[in-house]
Parts: sequence; structure tokens; C-alpha cells
Amino acid sequence: MGGRRYIYCPNCGARNEIENNFCAMCGTSLREVARRVLAAQPSTPQPAAQPPPKPAPKLPPHVQQTLSPGILVHLFYDKYFKTESSFRADVAVAATLYALEAEGCVALIPSKRGRIRKHDTVEIRKLRDFDPGRFGYLSKQIHKLKRGKSINVYDLVKRAGKMAEHPISRLMELVVENDLTRETWNFLYEERVRRVKRSLLDKLLLIPGEFRSTVEREENIRLYEPQAERLSQLVARRMREKPAIHEIIQRECAEALEDLTYVPSEDWY
Repeated sequence: MGGRRYIYCPNCGARNEIENNFCAMCGTSLREVARRVLAAQPSTPQPAAQPPPKPAPKLPPHVQQTLSPGILVHLFYDKYFKTESSFRADVAVAATLYALEAEGCVALIPSKRGRIRKHDTVEIRKLRDFDPGRFGYLSKQIHKLKRGKSINVYDLVKRAGKMAEHPISRLMELVVENDLTRETWNFLYEERVRRVKRSLLDKLLLIPGEFRSTVEREENIRLYEPQAERLSQLVARRMREKPAIHEIIQRECAEALEDLTYVPSEDWY
């Protein structure tokens, strides 16, 4: 409890404030009395020492400090980028284009493609040179252009992709293969191998004896989350400001990837 404290004079019994060195009534020294009273009182408990806060985790120096838009979409698609009408590849393309546009590297212009049957598309006009390593695999076709030259979204995706049974997955595989260094890949993923015992028949049929799977290192991936959040804000802003352009980008990506779909032959021999 706070407030004034008192002691009593051993000579005359008068009450004095504990700070008085001498009795106000008779002049007797009160220093020894005050010392004994203070010594008998329990000291004010001190708060327990708090451990110093843990430093925020940082990216190790041997890995990429900044990831490309395509990789950020790939890693954080479900949390930040997924919509009812989107798929991973078209968002990766759109995010790359919006990042380039935000840096003044390109202009995105509604246009037409096709000689006879005209299709709505978006023309990507290169305005200045840029580092393709920063913007990733999906920007390389644009990087090859001379300043002032253009490529449309359909042709961009068609050239970046490869013929495959599942061209969307194949395009994202190409993004991962080209945009991550080996050190960064090992930092983000873990490859696990499961070996199985094979019978003689399994060996004759060339059934593999081991199966590999890739597992994300979620704790390490979270270190890049601030970059993904900033990119998602840019994508959301462009979708609000230019919904027609975003819709065309989605449609052109879907058509280009559909044209890259490889249908295996079902011939019987």
C-alpha cells in the first residue's frame, strides 16, 4: 500500500514521519528506529525476469532471398490466390504480368489475334529491359523481345508450355525447374524414398523397387509468406481495376494450355 509511514519516538512516544531524522517533539534521533522499521518490512517483490524475445527467423544466405511471382503463386495458391474461376497456371501468368506492369517493364493492352477468326487477347508490350531471373520463367519470352515489341498472352503461354497429357501441371513443373536454385529447392522441399520388397515376378515386370515423393517444408516456406501476401494484394487490385483484362488473360491461358494437351494413342497391337 502507498501513502505516508510513521515511527514513534523512543523517548517521548510522539508520532513522526519515517523520513524525519529527529523527533519533532523532543529532538531525539530517530535514525536507528527508522533503520530497524525499514529492515523489518518485506521488500517489494520484483517481477520475474522475462527471457529476451526470440529473433525473427531469417532466410539463410545460401538460398534465394526473393522468389519469382510464378513460384509464389505455386507455393501459396490455396491461401492467397485461389478463386472459383482460377487455376494455378493462369494465376501464375497473370501475377507475372502484373508484377512486370507494376515495375514499368510492360504495358498490357486489349487486342485481337488471329487472321480470319478474331479472338480477344491481351498484348504484352515491352517497355524496358528487366532481369528475367527476378520475374521468372514466365517472363523469359517477354525478355527476349526488343523494346516496343509485343507478344500476346496466348502465344506467351504456348511458347512457355510443353505438349503434355496435363499441360497445366507441366507448366508449373517448368516454373519450379527454372526458377529455383538447387539450394532453394532443398530448402523448400524434402524428397523421401520408400523402398519395397519385390518378388521375382515384380522384377520381371520391371516394377520399381522404390518410390519417391516430395514433401513441402512448411516452416521454411512460411519465410516467403510476406512476399506472397504483397503479390496477392497486387493481383487483387488489378482484378478490381481491370476485370476485363484479367478475364481475357484467364481465357487465353486456358485456350493455350488446352491446345498443348497431348492425347496418347489408344491403338492396340
